[in-house]
Amino acid sequence: MRSDMRRPSRDSDEDTPLLAAPSITSMAGSTSAQPAAAASSSGTRVSSISDRFCTFEPILVLLCFGLSVSGVVLADQIIYQSCVVTLGYDRALCAQLGTKSNSTDVAQLETIVQPYAAKISMMNTILMSVLPALCALFMGPWSDKYGRKPAMIVPSVGFITTYLMIGLLSLLSKHFLVDPWCYVVAHIPAAVLGGSTVLMAAIFSYLTDTTTEDNRTVRIGILQACTMLGAFIGLLSSSFILQWTNVPTMFFLSAGTVAASSAFLYFCLEDSIKPDASMVHRQVREIFRLSHLCELLRTFFKKRSSYDRGIVWLTISIGVITVLGAGGGTVFFLYTRRRFGWTIQEFTIWQAVELLSIVAGNVIGISVLKTLLKLPDIWLALLSVLNYSLDALIKGLARQGWELYLATGITPLKATEGAALMAICSTIIPSSEIAKFYSIAMAMTNTVSLASAPLFTYIYNATVATAPQVFNFVSSGIFSLNVVLVGVIAVLLRKRRKAQVDPLFTPDSEILT
Repeated sequence: MRSDMRRPSRDSDEDTPLLAAPSITSMAGSTSAQPAAAASSSGTRVSSISDRFCTFEPILVLLCFGLSVSGVVLADQIIYQSCVVTLGYDRALCAQLGTKSNSTDVAQLETIVQPYAAKISMMNTILMSVLPALCALFMGPWSDKYGRKPAMIVPSVGFITTYLMIGLLSLLSKHFLVDPWCYVVAHIPAAVLGGSTVLMAAIFSYLTDTTTEDNRTVRIGILQACTMLGAFIGLLSSSFILQWTNVPTMFFLSAGTVAASSAFLYFCLEDSIKPDASMVHRQVREIFRLSHLCELLRTFFKKRSSYDRGIVWLTISIGVITVLGAGGGTVFFLYTRRRFGWTIQEFTIWQAVELLSIVAGNVIGISVLKTLLKLPDIWLALLSVLNYSLDALIKGLARQGWELYLATGITPLKATEGAALMAICSTIIPSSEIAKFYSIAMAMTNTVSLASAPLFTYIYNATVATAPQVFNFVSSGIFSLNVVLVGVIAVLLRKRRKAQVDPLFTPDSEILT
């Protein structure tokens, strides 16, 4: 079995933005809940949350480990089976892809196989973005009534099913020719049941239910850090576990780990929403009510006082632009293999270092900037978007592999803008609407993958032979747009504070739609 693999099937260059889904972590085990219980029409937010047997953080670290440990293994399967099954090349020659081979034939073959594998990764990204985005539109309002735990467990069941299917496909590939597009089909259960979009919307809603305005930014930062820690452990250990085991075992390990985290979540975590007992029997058929979409639209278009609606819309726009710029992650390993001749082990070590840097940025950086220096959330968001742009620029200019470590080392505040902006929005949006806001934000940002994945795949395929680094400069330019948007939010926040001092300040008006 080959220990060198090729490329991750998910975004591997840029850390997943907080507003954009795909990280999994939250701070459940806390005593800092909302000061008073807030009642909704069908569910009640409890005034204090205490985990029964353990805190939320280990559950989410375990979950993130399961979701990341087999990502590079799946990438290896896709590229190898694309080479053997779809393109019809010799198995021995295909097995040398992604290794330190100096063969001219291998170098030429890599140029042929990479664009095809990138298309499969692109379709995976689109599938895992569009369907979960649609699910989030229904599950967000539903979780306000029936609880956060079901909205976390249902997507986990989808991931378990997907990993079991991929594991079976990899077993079959030992004896039969399995088309690599089958791995896209295997992702359908995870996509239909909500994927990372619904999971993260539920986690952020739970976190908002159980924190106060004073500690929310730091808690969201720690949430992001726990997400990255689980991914860090998974990425760092994946190639070594593969050497000790085999490819199918890796996927079954992911399925088992996600199942274990779901069991802990179900039995050990107390929900922050207590559904009305008389409504529980209706909870399944309530999921797909069209009235949920109407509620989301009302929340999104509701006219708010003192520039609040503009701030909310700009926050979502920043998440959208961040995901668009991060689309280069779908081809980043291809870039490192082409540019620096990296093996999968070299790439996963660098990726783990980058994740560790982001963990430090979220835990230490946010704590120092917020707690000690009292830096406003908007300035923290500005530093973060500047880090994104600088990081992509340095990666594009890199001529040697160590320069990627340099980019990682001087931009640790990437992904902290989500914590800052979400903390700002949580002070603007009523608690009864927060799950709807998270659902809208994640649905919109995930949908951007329809544009980002094909865009960067096209750019990379068009320049791979002459200038494979070009897509990094495109990313840097896209991230730079967020600097302007954060500046606009800063202006609106200043005007908002002035308006609140004005005695003529008026409360939120009625729904316009």
